[in-house]
Amino acid sequence: MVNFGQAAVGIIVMIIVVGGLLYIFFSRTNAVQKTGYGSLIMLALVSLMIPVFWIMESGNQAAATRDQFEGQNQLGTYAGGVLQGMQLYAQYCTYNCYGIKNGKVVDAKYNGYTIDELNQMTDTDITRIISAGIYNPKAPPLSNPNLVPKSDQYGGALLQPYVTYILDFIRSADPAYLKQNGLPLKNGFDMLPAYLQANDQAQYQAAVSYASFGQFGQPVDMTKDQSVTIDIVDVGKNGASCSSQVACFTPINVKVKVGTVITWVNKSSVGHTVTAITGTDTSKPAEQIFDSAHGSSSTLIPSGGKFTWTVTAAAYTFNSNHTVNYFCRIHPDMLGELTIVQ
Repeated sequence: MVNFGQAAVGIIVMIIVVGGLLYIFFSRTNAVQKTGYGSLIMLALVSLMIPVFWIMESGNQAAATRDQFEGQNQLGTYAGGVLQGMQLYAQYCTYNCYGIKNGKVVDAKYNGYTIDELNQMTDTDITRIISAGIYNPKAPPLSNPNLVPKSDQYGGALLQPYVTYILDFIRSADPAYLKQNGLPLKNGFDMLPAYLQANDQAQYQAAVSYASFGQFGQPVDMTKDQSVTIDIVDVGKNGASCSSQVACFTPINVKVKVGTVITWVNKSSVGHTVTAITGTDTSKPAEQIFDSAHGSSSTLIPSGGKFTWTVTAAAYTFNSNHTVNYFCRIHPDMLGELTIVQ
């Protein structure tokens, strides 16, 4: 794209230079060069040209920064910045990083931090989180720590330019940051749904499901049953899809009525607990709802053992969305959910 402002400045500078040279030539041909006027005028012209060239160079640098951030080169291909960062985000941040609802990204996160939380940080802090693969300690535990992307300096797959691209992508969601730095008001998250639809339908559908049902997917409706059994199984056993590296609850999400009797059967090879938590915070067990360990991590359901609990009205009102999340105190990445109706 032609920058008419820079072209105009260039023409003005050219006119000044040509005019100055003509004047000097004229002064010399009229034998007035000894007065020194020609030299003074030349110095003045040079003095004027220095800030003009500085302004032009600053404009070029600003334009280059905008182009690099936007990520589109002169050939129209995606070379970096926001667009490349979007593709990297789609490739590496695949576990409950975002949902898609009504064609828009919702609940977007990176390494357990919400995008709003990240945009309250400095560029240095965000870069460190991306590069070192720092996971938010306040977020629910990740099912598999190996899923956290990190740079090649920390043994990961992200090359150093990729870290900058992901930073640009995250920053694109902050209009105040973009305006402050003179960057294009282009939110990369707005482009993500269309990119996934065109390039990764499975991931697109997973994001739609996550937006509708959360990380546990659609609940299995067992509201017609007076008693329900939930198995605790080792990874890879009975066709179960475990998010944990050890074992998981299956079904991982069931819909039950108040008064239903639920029995957890430990079919795994090691002991576990079944402990309700407050909201989604595994650091806050909710023993008053249910806890097979009775407040202690040393009391486990042994392999082949059982734990039975009857769904209460208190469990129904415990969270505003009428769900109760639970986990294993020994293996906190083992998570399950109850969706409760009356």
